[in-house]
Amino acid sequence: MFNFLTTLPLSIIYLISVLLILVALSLGYLVGHRLARQRADQQDSSIGSAVAAMLGLLAFMLALTFNMTSERFSERKALLLDEVNAIETTFLRSDFLPEAERARVRQLLTEYADVRSTDPTRRSMVETFEAMARSEEIHGALWQLLGSSQDNDAVNAIHVRAFYESLNEVIDLHSKRVQVGLIYQIPGAIWAALYAISALAVFGLGVQLGINARGSAPVAISLALAFALVILLIADLDRAGEGLLVVNQEPMRALAERMTNQQQ
Repeated sequence: MFNFLTTLPLSIIYLISVLLILVALSLGYLVGHRLARQRADQQDSSIGSAVAAMLGLLAFMLALTFNMTSERFSERKALLLDEVNAIETTFLRSDFLPEAERARVRQLLTEYADVRSTDPTRRSMVETFEAMARSEEIHGALWQLLGSSQDNDAVNAIHVRAFYESLNEVIDLHSKRVQVGLIYQIPGAIWAALYAISALAVFGLGVQLGINARGSAPVAISLALAFALVILLIADLDRAGEGLLVVNQEPMRALAERMTNQQQ
């Protein structure tokens, strides 16, 4: 139901966050101001405690979602390095194959590294899916070449098995990177809960400010921008192909260059 929140552009996420905080704070201030006029001779000490509790719950939700996204960001970086090592190992173990298969395998692995080295922020989702499709085509071509090598009686079975293991790891890491980078994201329900708790907490803060007749437009705007910036940071970390916080593909680019140079 709330999955659309995971597909909105980051700029829209930030704008929605700012507007939500401003509206909730303003409504809370108006309600608090009205309550203060109706109960001018009464003081309710429970409001401060309730607001503190809501702000504490909001801090917990922000910490929870930030921890989820930062762990996944670290996992994406680790998977990239694992894939670079697996591709390079497969490239080196292609020496075990017959000369004809070896040349083709190295050509395909070089293309594979090149396809996967593109900065995700510089290509559209269509181009991303095309790169994924090409990667899977290369998997199939490499697997066929492995089958041809197995049929060759002159090839040592132990060497073929060593190549098979590294190629299998390359394919497994492709699946893991797709899952972690494109599919595993913060669920829309958690985003909805985060926004709801943010609105309620800031609304309560606005009520408290209204009752105490302490309101300031610059402070309200600063608060909205600060809350929205934290939410934007979480959304940025959650997305593999958008924003400023993306995994640097330089290790894969360097590998593609090394493999290209070795074939010249």
